[in-house]
Amino acid sequence: MLTSLNRIAGMPVIWQDRQIGCVERAIADTSARRLRGLVIRKGIGTARWLPAGSVRLIGRRCVLAGAKPEPLPDGLTDVMMQAYLTTGERAGQVSDALFSGLTLQLVALEITPGPVYALLGRCAYTVSYRVIHAGKRAGQAMVSELMTWAEFREHSRREAWE
Repeated sequence: MLTSLNRIAGMPVIWQDRQIGCVERAIADTSARRLRGLVIRKGIGTARWLPAGSVRLIGRRCVLAGAKPEPLPDGLTDVMMQAYLTTGERAGQVSDALFSGLTLQLVALEITPGPVYALLGRCAYTVSYRVIHAGKRAGQAMVSELMTWAEFREHSRREAWE
């Protein structure tokens, strides 16, 4: 099952048959193409960290945890990356990431030219990207191909059969 970082915000987190909080935000490691972990909170209490290794499953309605959450690690940031085409043109901001709820592997990045476009549902998706680690565009994503949602779904179906 595919899900997105933005979609799981607000989902209850279950550990040992009880709800221990709700997902405040999900953090991805785009370089490793994997979910890094979840920031969870119960009520107005302090936020806690659930590393990806402690996430058993992200389902349609809840997240199953395999361990008790930890204190938030130092330097935890969730920076909005810019995406550039291989021609050097700016494609937009990375607004979300799609990943598998079972394996926690990132499948695609959602890219939007700006906030107004995101509100209008004008987003593109890419499965082929790399994060730049050096130079003036360090920390940004270089994408080789952008797809519509329909093209991405068709691509996902083809990948599943291969």
